[in-house]
Amino acid sequence: MERDMLQERPGDGAAFFYSDYRKTSKTSPYGEVTSTFAGLPGDSARYEVIPIRRGLYITVGHFCISRPLVLDFEIMGAPIDFEYWLSGSGECRMVGLGPGPSVHQSGAGTMNASYAPDTSGRCLSVGDAEICIVGLSVDPVLLFTLAGEGTAGFPPRLRPTSEGRLRDKFTLKETLCPAMQSVCHQILTCPFAGGCRDLFLESKALELLALQVNALASSPEVAPRGLTRRDTDRIHDARDCLVSDLKNPPTIAMLARQTGINETKLKAGFRSVYGTTIFDYLRRHKMEVARTWLEGGGKNVSEAAYGVGYANVSHFIRAYRTVFGVNPGDYVRHSRLVTS
Repeated sequence: MERDMLQERPGDGAAFFYSDYRKTSKTSPYGEVTSTFAGLPGDSARYEVIPIRRGLYITVGHFCISRPLVLDFEIMGAPIDFEYWLSGSGECRMVGLGPGPSVHQSGAGTMNASYAPDTSGRCLSVGDAEICIVGLSVDPVLLFTLAGEGTAGFPPRLRPTSEGRLRDKFTLKETLCPAMQSVCHQILTCPFAGGCRDLFLESKALELLALQVNALASSPEVAPRGLTRRDTDRIHDARDCLVSDLKNPPTIAMLARQTGINETKLKAGFRSVYGTTIFDYLRRHKMEVARTWLEGGGKNVSEAAYGVGYANVSHFIRAYRTVFGVNPGDYVRHSRLVTS
C-alpha cells in the first residue's frame, strides 16, 4: 500500500484510524469490522462502531475540535460505507482509489458513499465547527439480500461479484435528504438502553438502509428527468443557500438569482431532486435542527423557535406538530422520562 501521505504526519502527531473488514470463517457469508482510533483525547472525540447484525454496522463520529483536526487513515478490507454529514466540513486526500491521489470534500448536508479497500490517506477538518457524522457500513452481499428486487435499478458498480466483493473501488457524493437526516438524528439521540436500545438501533439502521436503497435505485447516476447535470448542481446550490441562515432564509426569487436558474425550473427541479417543495423542505429542516437542540437540552422551546426563525412560538409549535406529530414540549418531557 502506498504510504506517501502517511509519512507527512505533523510533528505534534495526527490522529490515526485503521479499519479492516474480513470474513471470520469460511462458512460465514459476511465479515466483521475491526477498527482502531487513536490520537484524540477522550473528552473531545467520540467514535463508536455499533454492530447491528453480521455485515451491518452503524458508526458514529463526533469531534469537538479546538484546533484543526488532522486524521491519517488506513483501510484494508472494506464493506460499502455510507457517511451522513450532519455538521462540520472536511477534505480527504486518498491514495489507492485510482491511478493517482484523489481529493474529496464533505460537509454538513451531504452523503458520501464509498467502497475503498486497500486505501490510505489524510483527512483535514475545514473551519472550526464541530464535526458530527453518522455512518452505515453494509456488506455488498447483505445489501443485495436485504434489498431484493429493489436493487434492480442499482448502478453496475454496486453489484457484487460471485465472491461477494465489488469489481471496482468508488466514491460518490449526494445531498443528504431530510428523511435520512431525521433517522440519523434519531440514532444519535436514542432514548433507550439495553435490549430496547438494540431493537431501536436495528430498526433505524434498516430504515436508513431502505431510504438509501430507494435513493440509489431511483436515481442511480443520472440527473432527474428534464434536468441537465448543470441544472441539478444549481438546485443543490439552492438547497445550500436555503438552509444557510434559518432566521433569514432567502425567497424563491432570491434563490433563483443567486443560483442562476429561473423560478419555474427551480421549483419544479427542487421537487424532482428532493421529493418535496422548497417551503416544505425548509420547514422540515428547521424542525430537525430544533429537535436536535431540544433533545440535547441546549435550548428550551422558545429559544429553539427563535433560533430557527420563528418570532411566534405558537406558530413554531404548530409547525413542529405538523412535521413530527407531537408538540415539542411533550416530546422533550417524554424523552427525559424515558432516559431518567
